[in-house]
Amino acid sequence: MGALTGVRVLISAAAARMGGARAHLLGLVPEFAALAPEDHVLLIAQPDLIAELPALPSTWTVRADRSQERGPFKQLIWEQRMLPRVATRWRADVLLSFGSFLPLGASCSTVLEAGNALPFTRAYWQLIEKSPVRVQVQEGLRWLLLRASLRAATRILVPTRAMRQDVVARLPEVGNRIDVALWGVASFFHHLRWSEPGSTDSVVFGVSKHGINKEFDVLVRAVARLDARLVMTGTPEESRWSRESAALAERLGVGDRVCFAGDLPNRSVADLIQQSRLLVFPTWCESFGLPLAEALAMGAPAVAGNIPACREVGGDAARYYTPGDPTSLCDAISELLADRMAASDLAQAARERGAHFQWRRNAEEVYATLQRAAAA
Repeated sequence: MGALTGVRVLISAAAARMGGARAHLLGLVPEFAALAPEDHVLLIAQPDLIAELPALPSTWTVRADRSQERGPFKQLIWEQRMLPRVATRWRADVLLSFGSFLPLGASCSTVLEAGNALPFTRAYWQLIEKSPVRVQVQEGLRWLLLRASLRAATRILVPTRAMRQDVVARLPEVGNRIDVALWGVASFFHHLRWSEPGSTDSVVFGVSKHGINKEFDVLVRAVARLDARLVMTGTPEESRWSRESAALAERLGVGDRVCFAGDLPNRSVADLIQQSRLLVFPTWCESFGLPLAEALAMGAPAVAGNIPACREVGGDAARYYTPGDPTSLCDAISELLADRMAASDLAQAARERGAHFQWRRNAEEVYATLQRAAAA
């Protein structure tokens, strides 16, 4: 694939502070730089994220942004008023935004990475309707800006076909500008291979941030019915959802079998996958499902919510449960714990499917989208 000869790219990634957006940036940037080392790129990102990046070509300029020190309103002002000025000074031909929004006044072509499926689901807005008025107003305004950003974008990037369908269902007019660029996983997930732990302990590993779309409460209820231990990422203090899961474990009398492993770096997540009988990704809404892809890359048995994005990522190489149903999740986990042959067969299928999740391939697809945007 040829370089974007003479084209200058601005990557606005100040909002990529955690979760999938952060993982995407860390995976994409080195491959992007290797793909086209002669292209001029300005990257704006959080200081701690920049510290994790390898050395980049001299054609790259990296600027630290401290948007976490701004409030939401000041961050919005910066994105809408200051970022277009940065793009003008940089003489950017294409702006790639890793936030949920674009500067609507940008004078160059724009590409929006749309990685949050929640605002496109009815269930999310039903939950918001039950929230305090302040939250309803805030989320309503965010939706208006997201909708305006999607309509203004030259091209839109999404990580799965499922996410594309979610966006098109709400905004059919942007469908012909959406490109799917499948995400990858960190290379060490491909290099490590899961094998059934020698311990007789049945350890179930629940992986993800504890957010509104995650079902760790359902997972706790499922494990309470099993002779198994549950290890979850995060801490009880991480969010109100993690606090509720911790309290639920105590009420069900399984507090001694449920533990929080803390906010783990990716390599520690891989270590815990190796030590567990299976991974559970408890969710009712996703744009991709990074923990599921990471487990597949290692060849680990995995159970995930039966939703389009997880089905697209896992295919026949994972087991699925009905979101919101502890019995369904309990049955899926129980089958893999009881039938070692089934778990072994699933692990082999997982390894084969997980090989597809490569950041190099993602970089090529993102690069192609930037080329299309620059030519528009």
